[in-house]
Formats: sequence, structure tokens, C-alpha cells
Amino acid sequence: MKYGRTWSQNLLFQRLMRRRFDILDAWRTLAIVLMCAYHFLYDLYIFDVITAKQLFSTPLNLLERFICCSFILLAGASARFSRNNLRHGLTILAAGLVVEVGAAVGGQTIRWGILMLLGSSVLLWHFLGKFLQKIQPVILGGGSLILFFAARAWTGGAQVSVRWLYPLGFTAPGFRSADYFPLLPWFFLFLLGTVLGGWCLENRDSPLLTRPLPNALTWPGRHSLIIYVLHQPVLYGISYLIWR
Repeated sequence: MKYGRTWSQNLLFQRLMRRRFDILDAWRTLAIVLMCAYHFLYDLYIFDVITAKQLFSTPLNLLERFICCSFILLAGASARFSRNNLRHGLTILAAGLVVEVGAAVGGQTIRWGILMLLGSSVLLWHFLGKFLQKIQPVILGGGSLILFFAARAWTGGAQVSVRWLYPLGFTAPGFRSADYFPLLPWFFLFLLGTVLGGWCLENRDSPLLTRPLPNALTWPGRHSLIIYVLHQPVLYGISYLIWR
């Protein structure tokens, strides 16, 4: 009986891991589309088509935060569904390195962009997730939110003389990066996303989660990593041909 129960539980778990929640894929699709639009505006700024005041306006700053927070929360949720977070994390880190090298070729500097954050966060969850899942979701979620704001206040104005601490959020004078998401505070937002993923698993039969959505709304979200890696070279190339 003991082995029968274990086998059934494993089978159910494997089926759950294969199930995707269309609503989350659609949310990721929305983030991808908005990200492409924002980066296209950024390219227009590079080629002096729009001004810094227009690009860094309050509405667009809020839009940029929504996009980034969406990716981080969804990555945390997906870590609860993944069957191999080690491989997934290493894949995202490799994509992050490709983006940083590509940016350098294009004359920009990116150090520890959002893909590096997501990849390292997934790896941390791979090693720590089994312990963190023992914490009550309300405590983990509330604690992550508190620690997010506390870490943001701690690292926000801190500067150190050691130059290699920037992945943690501590930068040296002269540090520059066009895309910068250090582990402190953003890993705590990732943890909040794992709580969201746990809620999805607990409520997997909810109509909100089981309702199928059109493929056009979910397909980009299911292939977000490759779109993220390729979209900027394409948009930059188009902008270069038109406005250079």
C-alpha cells in the first residue's frame, strides 16, 4: 500500500507538471508584447527620434516596472511547475550571457540584467525550494514582500569599493548598466512568485486556471525566452535601417 500511494502521488505530480495554465501564459504574452514596444521606443531614443523626457516619463517608467515585475513573478511561479529547475536556470543564465555579449557588440553595457536575475533565482530555488516550501505560504509571501522593500532600501544608495558585488545589489562608483536587476531585492519578488505558483497548484481546478485561451494569446508566452533573446537585435536592426 505504501508503494501504491507513492506511485499514485508521483503520477499526479507528473501530470500537474505537464499542465500549463493558459492565464499565466497569456500574462507572459502581454509582458512580452509590452516589452517589445518599450524596447522599440528605447531604440527610437538611441537614434534621437524621441527625447529622453519622452522615454523616461512617468507612464513609461510605470510600464517598464510592470513588465519587469511580471517576468519575475511569473518566473517564480513557473519554478513551482518545472521538472528540472537546474537545467532551466542554466539555460536562462546562458541566454543572459548572450544578451550581455550582444549588447556589448552593439555598444551598450548590460551587467546582471533581468535574465541573469531569473536564471540565478531559478538555481537558488532548485537548491533551496524544498526547504522554503515548508514555510506557510502566507508567511513566505508576506516575508518576501517585507524583505523586498527592506533590501531595496538597504542597497538603493549603498556603494562599495569591491566591484564584483554588483550581482547582490552593491555597486562600486562608476558602475553602469542599461539593464540591472540584482538579487537584492529582486529575488524576494521571485519568491513571491513561487507563492503564486503554489496557489495555482492548490487551486488547479479553478475556472480561472482551467479555462482554455486562444493559442495567439498563449504561444508567445510559452516561447518567451527565445523571443526575449531575439527581439532586440531585430528591433534595433529595423531602427538602424530606417533612422540611421
